[in-house]
Amino acid sequence: SSVSIPSTPHLHTVSLPHPNAASHQSPMSYHYSSTHRSSLIVLHSLLSYGPNVRFNVTRDLAHVQLRPGCPPTMLQELAIHPPVSHMTITISELPTWTLEVVNPRGVTVNDVLFKIRETLNRSVASQEMQRSSRAVSVAIDSFRARSRTDPHEQAQGVKCVDFLGPKVFFAGLTRARDGSDSWDIHFSQNV
Repeated sequence: SSVSIPSTPHLHTVSLPHPNAASHQSPMSYHYSSTHRSSLIVLHSLLSYGPNVRFNVTRDLAHVQLRPGCPPTMLQELAIHPPVSHMTITISELPTWTLEVVNPRGVTVNDVLFKIRETLNRSVASQEMQRSSRAVSVAIDSFRARSRTDPHEQAQGVKCVDFLGPKVFFAGLTRARDGSDSWDIHFSQNV
């Protein structure tokens, strides 16, 4: 018996920019209308979901490690092509918390990482501790583990990062599931 294989479409190759190309140089210009804008947005590879950067959100940005072969200057590259001056990022584990990243010259990778760290390392307001008991108990357990030997941390109280539990490593961004121009952030226990 013979097996029939349906014909497959022919795909044309496309030239991509060299990964070390300067961030503001693009081999093509982007033209889009507001009706199909979201389909043409390209996220920087360091911010994409996957093992592209080692970033423990409890530590200073000076401790960020890039994947081998990536120069530190990549942190200054644009976060999105075409450039945007504003990004909205939702913490999917904590849907009521969003990050607004703003840079009138174009949001960079560093802007995004800085805003993540700044937001997650702020102290939690007392009304935010009125969430579901499971989320609050995870946060309290994480706070106790994180601040056990550090009186300065104990004095600052529960922080947003404590609601993530052991998932303190940035795992990347993905497009929001609701189809908007916002992004969902993901975390993992390790990278």
